[in-house]
Amino acid sequence: MPHAKLALFESLGQYMDLLMDAICVVNAEGEFIYISAGGERVFGYTPQQMLGHSMFEFMHPDDHERTRAAAHEIMQGVSKYDFENRYIRKDGSVACIVWSARYAAEDNLRIAVARDVTEQRRIEQEREQLLRRLERQAHYDPLTGLPNRSYFYQHAEHVLARSTDVAVAYIDLDRFKHINDEWGHAMGDQVLHAIAQRLMHNVRSHDTIARIGGDEFVILFERVQQREAVERVAQKLIEQLRKPIAVADHIFHLDASIGVAMAAPDLTLEQLLQRADAAMYQAKRDPKVAIVIE
Repeated sequence: MPHAKLALFESLGQYMDLLMDAICVVNAEGEFIYISAGGERVFGYTPQQMLGHSMFEFMHPDDHERTRAAAHEIMQGVSKYDFENRYIRKDGSVACIVWSARYAAEDNLRIAVARDVTEQRRIEQEREQLLRRLERQAHYDPLTGLPNRSYFYQHAEHVLARSTDVAVAYIDLDRFKHINDEWGHAMGDQVLHAIAQRLMHNVRSHDTIARIGGDEFVILFERVQQREAVERVAQKLIEQLRKPIAVADHIFHLDASIGVAMAAPDLTLEQLLQRADAAMYQAKRDPKVAIVIE
C-alpha cells in the first residue's frame, strides 16, 4: 500500500479505536499490513503482534481451505459481506468472526472489517440446544426414551396420508401391575425401561414404537407388503418379552399380548388404533393366544 494511504489509516486510528470491529488490510500473500486498535478485542493479539504475519497463523486450521477459496474470489472482484471463520486467540479460546471484505485492485490488497460474533454464536447454540431439549421433552417419554403418544399420532397421521402399506400394533404387558404392587414403582420403572430396550432392538429401523402410557406400547409398521411379515415381527417381540428380565439382582417374568390392525384406504388412524386395541384385548382374554391380527 502506498505510504500516503497507510498513513491515512494510521491517522484515523484514534477514531477507529472507537469501533468494536477491526479494520484489516491484507497483502497478496495473506499477510496483515494494517490492523486497527480494535483488532486486539477481536483477535486477542495486539496489532503489533499480528502485523507482518500470515492470517493463517492465527486462523483455526479447519477453516484454512474455505478461507483461501473466499480470498481467491475476493481477489477476482467478488466482495464478501458475511463470510465467517474462526481464529484462535492468544489465550487459546476460539473466536467466531464475520468478515466484510473487498479487493483494492490498484494496490493489490484486500481491505476487510472483522466483527467478533463469538458471544452471539454461543447464545444461538444454547438456544438451539434448549429448543432441541424442549422438543424432545414434548415428543419423547422421559422414562423409556421412546416417542410418546403425541409424537406417535403426529407421525402416524403423516405416514397414513401417503401410504396404506401400514399396520398398527398394541402391546400390553401381562403381570406388570404385580411388579409395581410388590416391588414399588421405582422397580417397575426399571423393568419398563428394560422392556423398551428390547422392543427397540427387535423392530425394523423404519418402524416406530412408542409408549402411550403405563405399560402400554404401540408400534407403527411401515412398508408392510404382507400380513405374514407383521406376524413374524410380532411373534419375535412376544418371544423377547417372555425372556426373564434381570433388574437390581431380581429376576422378573412377564408375558405380553399384541393386537394388530392392518391399514385400509377407508380407515382413519383412530379406527386403526381402536381395532388394534380390540385385537389386543381379544388376545389377552385367551391364554392360548398371544397375537391377534385384524
